[in-house]
This record gives sequence, structure tokens and C-alpha cells, in this order.
Amino acid sequence: MFTFRIILMMLCCLISLTVPATDVQQQMDEAEDYLTVNPAHSLMLLDTAGPITTPAEDALRWHILSIRAAVPTNQLERILPSLDIIFSYQQHPLFTQHLTSINSAAAIWLRRNNYLHDARLSLVCAQKYATDSRQKITLLNSMGLVNRQLNDAELAKQQFNQALSLATEVQNIKVMAMVENNLGLLALDQEEWEQAERHLRTALMHYQAISQRSGQISSGLNLLLTFMLQQDFSNFQRLYTPTAALTEAFVNDAKHALLLWLKTRQQQLSGQSINTEQKQALQQAYSQLEDNKAQQLIYKHLAPLLQVKLRPPVTVQRQQFSRSWFALIKTCNWPLPVSSLQPAG
Repeated sequence: MFTFRIILMMLCCLISLTVPATDVQQQMDEAEDYLTVNPAHSLMLLDTAGPITTPAEDALRWHILSIRAAVPTNQLERILPSLDIIFSYQQHPLFTQHLTSINSAAAIWLRRNNYLHDARLSLVCAQKYATDSRQKITLLNSMGLVNRQLNDAELAKQQFNQALSLATEVQNIKVMAMVENNLGLLALDQEEWEQAERHLRTALMHYQAISQRSGQISSGLNLLLTFMLQQDFSNFQRLYTPTAALTEAFVNDAKHALLLWLKTRQQQLSGQSINTEQKQALQQAYSQLEDNKAQQLIYKHLAPLLQVKLRPPVTVQRQQFSRSWFALIKTCNWPLPVSSLQPAG
């Protein structure tokens, strides 16, 4: 009888250990499934399950999923701590399998924090380990974004158009939408409103076709800004309500900030006066905009109309990123994934 009790207790202990592990795996699977349609939900699932520290494969997967979900939700503060942990597992096979995603996420964090030349190095490394056409096209688009921030509009446009051509060939709607949105932003920079509208309408149509919420918000907000700058208030009104509803339900402070500027300008046009408290809120929102390009558009075109005093957008100075693992990215000398190796002979 005593032996039976011991065996029963051991079985219960085993069950209690294995069930949570299974739940964790299921939550990570679900988080990965939601990456495209609702990355904010992915982060919620990941935070419920982790952060995970053991076993190594689960810990590494958790942090890779976290950085992938952090980008579309603009929770970039999550990326650097996760990268610190991810690079501590650089000998693990899963690390090598995800080299492109890891380097791409690093490049996005670097670009958004104005380490533009280092972002470009990280993208070059990501390109080395890209294993399929989707990754290669996406990285070409990312390189265009870096060159846009570096004020090389001609090179950025060339890279965006090349990425669009390649994505169209394989009918990758997601990448086509992303590139059309970025071509629209480039046209906004150059005050080519009609061209911007054309690209952004196409981007929004593509994002709606694949039900990608974050893309619908980005292209929708950019299109609203384009309508506002063209004084096309009828189209602005039609698009505002669905875009605002999506944006307000989405976790992204930069998108909320742009929406606030658009909403306040709409209120002013409808005859409402803008009080001091609202102007202070707009000043705070200005600091939360996605990058200095977005700030330039607001500073030049909307702030004067709303009579909001802002500091001029900061000119990006060249700076060097310092982290021990970034030396590994610059060297970029990990073993190539098996799938990317060419057969002998």
C-alpha cells in the first residue's frame, strides 16, 4: 500500500510538471498564429506564459516571438532586452534558423533609435541569411526605409520600386501593401500629394484584402493625412471613422499620437476652438510620433494651422551603437542554414 502511494505521488508530480509545459507550448503556438492579424494579442499570450527561462529552446522561441510582435505594436522597448537574451543563445540551432528575423528586428530597433548606419549593417547581415523570396523582398523594403531616414530619397525610391516589382511577380500581397505604403510616405515627404494618395489607396486596399489590422491602421492614417493636406474633407470624413475605430483599439502610441493630431484638426475645421489643454496634449503626442519624418510633416503642415508651438524636428546625427553582441552582427559569420547551402557539383 505504501509503495502504491509513492507511485501515485510520483505520477501526480510528473503530471503537474508536464501540463504547464504543454500549456506554454500551446500559448506560444497561438501567439505565433496571431502575429499577422493581432500582434497585440500575441504579446498578451506571451506575457501570460513568460518570460520563459528554461528549457533553452522555449526561452529562445519566446524572445524571438516577442521581438516579432513588438515591431507592429510599436513596443520597441521590448526588443533590446530580448536581443540581449537571444544572442546569449547564439550556439543554439534555433538561433541560426531565425537569423534573418533576429537581424531584421535589430535593424528596426536601430533605425527607430537613429542608429541608421548600424541599421544598414544589420540589414546587410539579415540579407546574407535570407532563405526565401519573401524575406529578401522585405529586407529590400527595410533598406529603403533606412535610406529614407538618411534623406537619400532617390535610392530609397529605387529600392521600394524594386521590392514592389519583385513582390508583384510572386503576388505577395502583404509585401506589396507594405511597399506601397512606404512609397506613399516618400511622396508625402516630397509633397507629391496625388502620388501619395495613389500609393496609399493601393496599400490600404491590399491590407484590407488580407485583413492585416496594423497595416490598415498605418496606411489608413497616412491616407487621412494626405486627404487633410489636400483639403479633401469629404474623403477624410468617409475614411476617418473606420480608421479611428481600428486605431483606438490597437496598442501603438505612435499611431494614437498621429490620430490625435488628425482628430484635433478635424474638430477645428468643424468650428471648435482648440484650448490650452488640447494644445498641450498635441505637444505630448508630437514627441510620440513614429520618427522625425512624421514630425516634419506635422511641424510643417498641421502645427501652424492649430497654432501649436513645437520644437523643430531633430536632425539625425550619426551615432554608433555599442553592445557586445553587435560586433557579431558586424562580423556576420554564423554558419549558413542548411536550406541555403547549394548542392555540391
